[in-house]
Amino acid sequence: MEILSLLHEGGSFEEAKRLFNEEFDGVDVTEITSAERALIQQGMDPAEIQRLCNIHAAVFKGSINDIHQSHESHGQPGHPVHTLKLENQVLQSLLTDEIDGLLAKIQQGDWSYQERLIAALTDLQQIEKHYARKENLIFRYMEKYGITAPPQVMWGVDDDIRQMIKETLAYAKSEKVACNPLIEKWEKTKEEIEEMIFKEEEIMVPMTLDVFSLSDWERIAADSQDFGYAYIAEPLPWRADQAAYEKEAEREPVRQLAIQRAKETTEEIAKNLTPSTASDSQEDHYEWEEAPQVDQVVFPTGILTLDQLVAIFENLPVDLTFVDAEDCVRFYSEGPIRIFPRTKSVIGRAVVNCHPPKSMHMVEAILTDFKAGTRAQADFWIDLKDRKIYIRYFALHDSQGQYLGCLEVTQDITDIQHITGQNRLLEGHTPDSVNDEKN
Repeated sequence: MEILSLLHEGGSFEEAKRLFNEEFDGVDVTEITSAERALIQQGMDPAEIQRLCNIHAAVFKGSINDIHQSHESHGQPGHPVHTLKLENQVLQSLLTDEIDGLLAKIQQGDWSYQERLIAALTDLQQIEKHYARKENLIFRYMEKYGITAPPQVMWGVDDDIRQMIKETLAYAKSEKVACNPLIEKWEKTKEEIEEMIFKEEEIMVPMTLDVFSLSDWERIAADSQDFGYAYIAEPLPWRADQAAYEKEAEREPVRQLAIQRAKETTEEIAKNLTPSTASDSQEDHYEWEEAPQVDQVVFPTGILTLDQLVAIFENLPVDLTFVDAEDCVRFYSEGPIRIFPRTKSVIGRAVVNCHPPKSMHMVEAILTDFKAGTRAQADFWIDLKDRKIYIRYFALHDSQGQYLGCLEVTQDITDIQHITGQNRLLEGHTPDSVNDEKN
């Protein structure tokens, strides 16, 4: 507590490190977060944690006790922790062996390595996959157990790192690039990345190994494929073995204590962070796996009421038409502005009869290819008055590969073609919609 207070009051890093070395042989993760929670209760702005957490980590680095009783399985290839650490090893090599080495040569005046440096910094952007898995999977399960503050703080630092990499790469590509400013930008970026590696492996991982169940890790491993992997090939599939589950059952009381301890340590910080994403649920299932109500439709990725589903279809910026395996129209969406008119009388009609005679043979050829499996998609674009219309057909199949029918997606892309630059969510702009421009 005294050390963190010293840092937050502007004391020197050297003094804090000296005080720590004199007073402590080791400190655990929860002691750090408990001290930060106490500072917040005394009135410190929670945002200051993000700004100074690197200093905290540097002071305690090498002295944090490995207090968790880790599952042996976390060292197996394919386990999310093994994958995270493997990526970090390759990442560290990219930082030190490749980029540092290239900058050393450039510093000696050899700018022939500039293109290779640009390639390395571009490769560094794969870190997005690493952070996305962490933020969308590991953080989700931390929040499930009430551990809300650390994910919010770490996500903010991740975003800072993303921006620093982007700016460093842009400067390395610029015509006015100079050696000293380039190295300065890189050193700051590298420092943040290395500190995040430390926080992941010495703070986040021990806490999650204490708290997460084996089934949590199995789901994280399975869902990780949706985000991809940074710097490494796709890991082997991983599932816990029977021995691991037996060991977990023996230590379940310890895990429950760890859950409570972690939650108590972070809940005060969570109260001071807005918006709160805390979830007290520890149920090991998803909402849509429960018994649905009469007016609900259950999907593999969620659950919607019929009213919600209708509202989604009514507001999609595309027209959808579904043709079944017998080539009959069975459904169309009904948005505020339709590109091609549809009426309820079309339901049950042969789709070829919904097209002019000159294009019937094309529709029949597409459907024949879809059924034969020789084509999965067909794209067309036409000019309709002063608008550019994009029409796409997709073959649909069930989980056994059986042909279900065809989905037609029609979209007015005129205004999309004219988009330039960026309009990021954080900038707060609300551009006029295509519909507003038409009305």
